[in-house]
Amino acid sequence: MLALCRRITSKSSRRLLSTPPALFGQQGKVATILLNRPKALNSYNAEMVELLIHQLYEFEKDDSVELVLMEGAGDRAFCAGGDIVHLGEITRENQLHHKLKMLRKPVVSIGDRVVMGGGMGLCCNSKYRVGTERSVFAMPETKIGYYPDAGATYFLSRLGDIGMYLALTGQRIRGFDSKHLDFVTHFVHSSDLEQLRDDVLGCCSENDLMHCLKSHERLDNAKEFSLKDNLLEISMCFSAASVLEIVQRLQNCESDFAEKTLETLSVMSPIALCISHRTQILSRSMDFTECLRMECNISAKTFKLGEFAEGVRALLIDKDNKPKWNPPTLEQVDKAVLDDIFNDRSINWQPLP
Repeated sequence: MLALCRRITSKSSRRLLSTPPALFGQQGKVATILLNRPKALNSYNAEMVELLIHQLYEFEKDDSVELVLMEGAGDRAFCAGGDIVHLGEITRENQLHHKLKMLRKPVVSIGDRVVMGGGMGLCCNSKYRVGTERSVFAMPETKIGYYPDAGATYFLSRLGDIGMYLALTGQRIRGFDSKHLDFVTHFVHSSDLEQLRDDVLGCCSENDLMHCLKSHERLDNAKEFSLKDNLLEISMCFSAASVLEIVQRLQNCESDFAEKTLETLSVMSPIALCISHRTQILSRSMDFTECLRMECNISAKTFKLGEFAEGVRALLIDKDNKPKWNPPTLEQVDKAVLDDIFNDRSINWQPLP
């Protein structure tokens, strides 16, 4: 894994480390967080994680702070997830996600543009979440031999069968669909974002914030859920007890949607699909803290499989898009290997106080 990361690291990425990966401020009663790695789509690294954790504590104990506003720098992304070049510790990252969700002061995140992977963790674990017609939410981890983490075991599993569909396929959720799925609590037009920021910065309490967000909502042009016509198929297929059975059910559907979904699943890591499937089922009966603890143990074992390194090689290093998954088919996934991954509880992860 370290060798892989060294291959990716370039002079430009090293220069990024010389600038603060996150900037903080305060205006009136509102503390501000700016994820400040625009060239890397504001993906977070170990340094950013530590800065965010430290600052959340500072905001929490500061009596002059009533609210927290978080957004991404630049015009391309809120946050594209964890930076694979400068990998942090998932135990620490999950402490950040837990602290963010449990913070005693409300956080509003502006999820404009790209919100993927760990970026969904930062946004969806905030109490208030703003989306726009430009928002793109996704957990595409199975394509690189991994599974949706950063709290996605919790917030996707609460969506039932469609959450399973999103966890396995990495389907991108765009625009108003993010409101349908509760990835965002409020939907505004991107042209209103500047005024929204100004108005949020003028808020003095959570009540002010709620009125502010509601006043900027644009529901007059609300669109129907784009997957509305596929919900029956999704429920029928993705409620199956195994990934192999999901595939078999899709094959029996003989619809365009099923065909496209099968094509999508065919390029994913078979064992990553199975790990994702089991995490989604198990997490339905877990609380948020239990989900994050499970993620820490599963991730430690999953990285050792080598699928993540191979997925990154194929997608981002050699860019041949021809990963050599091990095993190469769902039929060859060893249940004993899966059981070993899920039975390991050697990491006694604990949230921060």
